Amino acid sequence: MTDNPLIKRVAYLEETALAHDLRALSTRVQKRRLVLFFGRPTFSDNTKYLFLAATAAQRSFDVLWCSHDDELIRALTARGLPCLHIARDLKRTIDTLLYAAVAVFCINPNESLRGSLPLNACLAGAKKVQLWHGVSVKHLLLDLVPHFGVLDISLRQPFELATRTDYLLSTSSRLDGFWHRCFSTRRLIRAGYPRNEVIVREPRPLELLGAELPPALEERLRDRKRRKVLVVPTWQRGKSTYMTEEGFVVRCFEYARKHPVDFFLKMHPTYFLERGEELNKTQGLYLVNPGVDLYPWLSQFDLLMTDYSSIMFDYLLTGRPVLTLDIQPDTHQRFEPNYSLLPEGQFRTCFTPENLDHQLTQALHADGLAAERQAMAARLFETEPLQASAQILRLIDRLVDEAVAGEGFEVVTA
Repeated sequence: MTDNPLIKRVAYLEETALAHDLRALSTRVQKRRLVLFFGRPTFSDNTKYLFLAATAAQRSFDVLWCSHDDELIRALTARGLPCLHIARDLKRTIDTLLYAAVAVFCINPNESLRGSLPLNACLAGAKKVQLWHGVSVKHLLLDLVPHFGVLDISLRQPFELATRTDYLLSTSSRLDGFWHRCFSTRRLIRAGYPRNEVIVREPRPLELLGAELPPALEERLRDRKRRKVLVVPTWQRGKSTYMTEEGFVVRCFEYARKHPVDFFLKMHPTYFLERGEELNKTQGLYLVNPGVDLYPWLSQFDLLMTDYSSIMFDYLLTGRPVLTLDIQPDTHQRFEPNYSLLPEGQFRTCFTPENLDHQLTQALHADGLAAERQAMAARLFETEPLQASAQILRLIDRLVDEAVAGEGFEVVTA
């Protein structure tokens, strides 16, 4: 019966009607001093660090970490952190979202609320802050409309839900136009990424939540007798790069056998790598769980290697080399990677399958791009990295005050 198209259509119409009503209510109810944080299925990324900063000091609002994940909710609750399990009690979830003053995201609202029209509608009256997850050489959201079109509801609806945001974090004036084009947001926040603070300072105890490594892997990482290379392929739109092929992994293993270098391979959280347990038994090549937050560990690596993950731009703050796969325009996806989205400047060493060993050795032992990397980091991150959370939380203080105050009322003499 559930495959009956009429039943599905009626269910969709009922969901749409509910969303319409909840959206109207959300814009009318009196808001509470409550800020909601939405993140990935694991405890990581920008909202993690801003959430922890908000809980570390007395503020004028309450906070909740919102997630669908049972294990994550249990882990955070065990450490005394306030949480909302989105799927456990629908009545409580709707009540919480309806009355929240501010909602903070690092992935888009559509993904955070699993495409639910009613739950997204509950946040219509909240101030929505989008931190996102890094500087991009990918086209995003509304920037993809010319490439994918909007006739298919499976694309159109996520685009619409994903871009429901009032404030968007932009780390650089050189990136403002891109972010506005992708999200159509008119209010941009100038600050750094909260996740980058632990690159330039020691992580605090709670910031290691979600960043736990197996003891043997942590021991290998801290062993300074061998150089450490972090390998981080990015998420692809259905088309892999050389860095996600088995031949690349074999090349890294062979290089590690010949040189005092350890490779730590972390796939994008969207992916998984087969035979991971076998890889972790090999000398010089180690698999990191895709869900682990590696930001507290980034300063331990001597070099970062990627195809075009946004982590490479954050890694510039370490001052160490970045090695990227040489992908020529129109040879991978027709619209990405697109390095013209960045400020001009050379900051990376490129490699191909043919010259991988040579370029890796050059980057590790004859690096000549330190000054260029420093200059690019200054162009991409115009504010003090250590002040990111403090600056954003000052804005959220104001947004909560505004949301709670509302528009007020007037008395008219008849």
